[in-house]
Amino acid sequence: MAGLLWRCFLLVACICVVYPEIIEIRVSRKLEDCFEQRRFNTNQTDPRYDNIHGYCIQQFRWHLNKHYRENITTETSNWIDELLRISNRNARKKRQSLPVRKEYRRLTDQERADYHRAINMLKRDTSVRPNRFDALGLLHQRRGDDVHHGAGFLGFHRVLLVVYENALRQKVPTVNLPYWDSRLDQPLRDPTRSIIWSPQFLGTMRGRVTNGPFAFWQTPAGPLVRNGGQEGELFTYNHIRAVMTRSRLEEISEPHAPPPPFDFEIRHGDVHQMVGGIMAPAETAGYDPVFFLHHCFVDYLWEVFRRSQKEKGVDPTTDYPRRYGPSAHAPKEQMGLGRLLNEHGLSDMFTSRLYTYGPSPTCSFRRPTCGSNYLTCEFGFGRPQCVTLEMLSTTPTQTRRSNVPLQWQQFVPQLQRGVPRSPVPNQFRSAIARARAQRQNNAGQNRQQNVNQFGAQRRFARTKRQADGHAIDGGRLTQMGQNILTQFGGNQLSAFIRNKTKNSNQASATQEVQAAAPQTDIFQVMKDGDSELVVSPVTNICPSSSPQRVIQNLFQLNGISDSRVWVYIPVRVIYKRQPEQMKFEAFPVEAGTMKASKDIYDPTRYTELASHFTYEFNHPRTCRDMDGIYTKIMVHSDGLNYHGTYREFALVDARQPFATSVVYIAIKSPEKWKTEALLSGYDPCGNVCKPYCRNGKHFAPCHGALRLTDETNKGSRTPINYGMDYGEATKMVWDVSIDGIPVFNDDKIFMQLVCN
Repeated sequence: MAGLLWRCFLLVACICVVYPEIIEIRVSRKLEDCFEQRRFNTNQTDPRYDNIHGYCIQQFRWHLNKHYRENITTETSNWIDELLRISNRNARKKRQSLPVRKEYRRLTDQERADYHRAINMLKRDTSVRPNRFDALGLLHQRRGDDVHHGAGFLGFHRVLLVVYENALRQKVPTVNLPYWDSRLDQPLRDPTRSIIWSPQFLGTMRGRVTNGPFAFWQTPAGPLVRNGGQEGELFTYNHIRAVMTRSRLEEISEPHAPPPPFDFEIRHGDVHQMVGGIMAPAETAGYDPVFFLHHCFVDYLWEVFRRSQKEKGVDPTTDYPRRYGPSAHAPKEQMGLGRLLNEHGLSDMFTSRLYTYGPSPTCSFRRPTCGSNYLTCEFGFGRPQCVTLEMLSTTPTQTRRSNVPLQWQQFVPQLQRGVPRSPVPNQFRSAIARARAQRQNNAGQNRQQNVNQFGAQRRFARTKRQADGHAIDGGRLTQMGQNILTQFGGNQLSAFIRNKTKNSNQASATQEVQAAAPQTDIFQVMKDGDSELVVSPVTNICPSSSPQRVIQNLFQLNGISDSRVWVYIPVRVIYKRQPEQMKFEAFPVEAGTMKASKDIYDPTRYTELASHFTYEFNHPRTCRDMDGIYTKIMVHSDGLNYHGTYREFALVDARQPFATSVVYIAIKSPEKWKTEALLSGYDPCGNVCKPYCRNGKHFAPCHGALRLTDETNKGSRTPINYGMDYGEATKMVWDVSIDGIPVFNDDKIFMQLVCN
């Protein structure tokens, strides 16, 4: 018996309690070097550091991806060669006119239906695995860093678009690839409500795509998902104007382009982030049809840049940068599409023999039309601008202040349900005609006012240039040898830049659509860059008091989507109110008199707080969603030893000088192998929140990188757990008393992000 007890004692003595442990680690030197690049740390321009931070992480992820991606299959390579041979044959043909790539909303209903049909036919064709559409997405993924972050970026994607267009024509021979000019959506207060995200066009913009031509698509990365409007931004005329001031490809290309306004690749990535979901990571973006529409517009803008180079005496066909970035971007290196080299992407052959671009929609005082039933000509600031129509909701929470016809407002929610087959039902045409007549009457009055304001000579000269222009098919430039730089406008309306449409309270006359607008020189289309400062007829909806829809994550880990291999850790967010949020119009009352010059929530009027709210800015700030009583802080986790990301946001009370919130962030489970991840937070102005890691009972500055392991607890360590799911992680930091009162357990917080 004594021997048995002794053996039991030895057994118990050898049992060690195993706890998961979180420890702070440093980020890799490669990632740190990217963050600290001199060109990303200047005050010359308008850097949004969240975009730069995300760019560096994306670049690091490409290198991780090399360990998990497979080679391009032989059948895919053979198919690509076949599609390139089609282009070779077409380039030798003599044609009276070239196929024209038009803005997506300028397609006829039949052209748009054919385009969607061709895409779905590629998706259903499994003769090339997994199917012909996703095979092109996989090609983009597997080329990875070899076609990004260097001088070959634009050329590769130009050829990829030609390959994609030929693939579509194998299914529907009459199809031409359209482009999505996201500048037309940017003036909307909420661009995710653009008509382009209706079932007639691209379908669902938030969450899983459940309507439209690509509803319920399954991709190699999981269900087709978008998280529109959570991050990123669309192209603006200011962005493009900045790029067009450069003369050399090296000045707008990675890895040596000056800060973001001139770095075309980083700017294009902002649109990827704005669409979100599958589109956000570059390695999965090719699975969403939006990818090709967006890159077609990038190619359009590059062609404008190339024309600008010719005006400045630079030959774009020989302008390959000497500082081209990674070795895969060398001019003589294989592009990865047939036997083409990177330098071949600079050839004029593409737009002189294979395709041309129709101009982006424009309008004028004389011709207040945009050539589409889905665009309207706006005059909100006295300068005409084509703006997309918006999907409206007539719910009580959204007060309408525009004079859009009620019939049209009733129609658009039907678009959201996918009911009508016709873009404008017949029963609404009379209402539209009445609105058009009223608009024409108003436009006549507006024209007279603008003659007085801007001068008749200037207005009619501009209109004449528009009428006399040509598309980019090799026609002459605008008359009088107008320099390309003048076509991006002056600064007459620069005072409106910080208060453009998204923050404007001006009402706007309702604009309805008319017949197609005349063809215009592609440069003229981009004239007057500051004309983006226009009120859309449907942007005057009061901002909703509820936050945007939650983020649908992909839970993709090393190429496999499965939420069961992820765990959750709690992260605290601490926020200091920004100067843009100093006034909330809650006034004190003294002796019965309301003091409208004061605000009880303004911390600068209190001696105890004022010293903490002194700001100095060395560069302009671009802040998003700063006019509500809540502020959204984005929180990311990115794998450092695994390929996967997770996105979440915290909501904090913007009225308070200081506020806090807790979010639960998913990272890879450490069950099979240790987890190393980088946690990042970003405030609405693009500032990177400062990470602090637990050091005993206190928090100390850290890099935001952590390692999660299963290690033996030696008795002196306090175990810090994770939650196997969201519920477990929540219960970790919240105890419930006998009385049912939740009590916060601060000891379970390992990291906090301070946004100040």
